[in-house]
Amino acid sequence: MKSLGHYRLFSDILFVAVSFVMAATISGREPSKLDGGIVIFLMVAWYFSSKATNLYDDFRTVKFIDEFLLVLPNIMVQMMVLVTSFFMLDDRMHARKVVLLFVVIATIVLTIKKYLAKKIAQFRRINGKNVRKVVIVGASDTGMSFYEMLNKTSHYGYKVVGFVDTFKPVHLNGMYKGTPDELERVLHDTDADEVIITLEKFDQEQLDTIIKTNDKLAVRTRIIPDYFRFNSSRFSVEMFGKFPIVTVRHEPLDYLHWRVLKRGFDIVFSLLVCVLVFSWLFPILAILIKLNSRGPVFFIQERWGRGSKPIKCFKFRSMLVDAPDMDKSGKFMQAGQDDPRITKIGRFLRKSNFDELPQFLNVIMGDMSVVGPRPHAVKHNIETMGKIDNYLVRHWVKPGITGLAQANGYRGETTDFNLMRKRVHFDIWYIENWSFWLDIKIIFMTAYNMIKGEPNAY
Repeated sequence: MKSLGHYRLFSDILFVAVSFVMAATISGREPSKLDGGIVIFLMVAWYFSSKATNLYDDFRTVKFIDEFLLVLPNIMVQMMVLVTSFFMLDDRMHARKVVLLFVVIATIVLTIKKYLAKKIAQFRRINGKNVRKVVIVGASDTGMSFYEMLNKTSHYGYKVVGFVDTFKPVHLNGMYKGTPDELERVLHDTDADEVIITLEKFDQEQLDTIIKTNDKLAVRTRIIPDYFRFNSSRFSVEMFGKFPIVTVRHEPLDYLHWRVLKRGFDIVFSLLVCVLVFSWLFPILAILIKLNSRGPVFFIQERWGRGSKPIKCFKFRSMLVDAPDMDKSGKFMQAGQDDPRITKIGRFLRKSNFDELPQFLNVIMGDMSVVGPRPHAVKHNIETMGKIDNYLVRHWVKPGITGLAQANGYRGETTDFNLMRKRVHFDIWYIENWSFWLDIKIIFMTAYNMIKGEPNAY
């Protein structure tokens, strides 16, 4: 309910203000006439950052851990706002202490508040309080799956009181209440709060009748299209003029502000790697490569970038110069275990992922990102795209030096197409569920795997 969302928003804003007052008091900072402006600044920032992170979009169906993870970026915004405020006030004496205390207090207070609110709400719903009664129109696969989900998650606070369909399914065990023509009677008998329409095929006249009946009795109508026929896990609905449009795949990186954030991080992170690591490691690796075998230090290969457009991908050379990339049958040869084409130093480079370091230059040039689906050789793409469904979807974003699939151990040779399908599944899931924090998580997972060692890296 919107009123509950407003309550949660304004109560959180109040706790933000209280956290600042507590931090300022504990730090020994004397109250200032401008403190009121700082508090307002923090409140306004929380309002807009919470809207950007969709913190209050749902409450019944969101787990506490998910809500907690949404609170953290809002706290980070608050920290930046507070640092900016003290910088503008030129108050360096108390800035660090107040900011640190504010972050700690706000995190603890909001975490406890949200945990208790979630537990109280769930306790009330499990005990039959604040429960919404639902009638499902349509006993299709979608309707039954939705019904089973609500039965398993009583803490959501929804209870299915009956089904309405044009026929009487035998598997409903007494839950069948009538046909769509009898909906008004069913709503009176069940005292339902909401109607969920899950019809496989929509008849416009029938749908209009159902909605009019619901509106007549002030019952909320929700529609779940039969998305099971779509090969995607994320959807978005938006208005195109006066027409509602369902986009089968939702891509956060379609939005300019997220692309700007990701690009900014790519540049900063890549420059830091080049200055702090590449500057001294590059000469060492270059000398080892030249001493081990004749040929250039870099291996430059054409691969597909965003939109399947060709890019020149840089790597440290790990194979012999005249190593073939096609077998006798004309099939692309992936690097395999004990591959005779790989040099001795090349094995070390591949095992440690150091062969990928030059791709930070690709990132700075704008061809690649730090995190994204790994780019494959053009011949590999051509051979694979016709065998794996949705393969080209992974090229909707820039390729990455590391990716979700690689962080989960899916790297190296892929002679088994089931493993390749899993890679593609990870890549598409990443595209549809991208977030800045997901990129950070993948980077840490990759670093951990490099230290631990990866059995499929060869």
